[in-house]
Amino acid sequence: MKCLIIEIITIGEVERPLLEDLARELTKTYAPLVESCLIGASLQMPPAAYNARRSQYDADLILDRVLHRITGENRVLALLTADLYTSSHNLNFIFGQAQCPGRVALVSICRLDPTFYGAQPNRKLFLKRATKEAIHELGHTFGLGHCANPNCVMSFSNSILDVDEKKPTFCKTCRRKLYRQTTLAIHVCR
Repeated sequence: MKCLIIEIITIGEVERPLLEDLARELTKTYAPLVESCLIGASLQMPPAAYNARRSQYDADLILDRVLHRITGENRVLALLTADLYTSSHNLNFIFGQAQCPGRVALVSICRLDPTFYGAQPNRKLFLKRATKEAIHELGHTFGLGHCANPNCVMSFSNSILDVDEKKPTFCKTCRRKLYRQTTLAIHVCR
């Protein structure tokens, strides 16, 4: 077994500088479990994922499409510009979704952008939010559930205020769980 690689793919137009900054942050956060984070291909949105009644895209169908398109052993983070909901849960919207545990995570940057809420563009805040949600969803792929600690990156975000409130790091309990569940990967990577 070799060290893991996170591959960021896109569905929709995502700016390259955001992808590069996010790749750097994810590599730092998940070291030594993850060797590197690379920027991969762009996929087309599955047409069946659009729900005209909601004017949103079904994350369940998108996750399934990504799962059937990926090859290799990399963890895959799909970044989307579309507004998401999930047909498997009764939620108005979601920031992301992931297999728990698994290999694939989705993050929508739609509602993470300050301009979505009528605010001025703020690249630093946008990156901070995207980083938190990417770390969170990838955490699920490592088998981590939601955390009751509101400061932990694994806490559930019901609104953008929750995203802004939590830190971009794991609490001690979640970090311990992460490393306990991936001990083999740590030893192999060193």
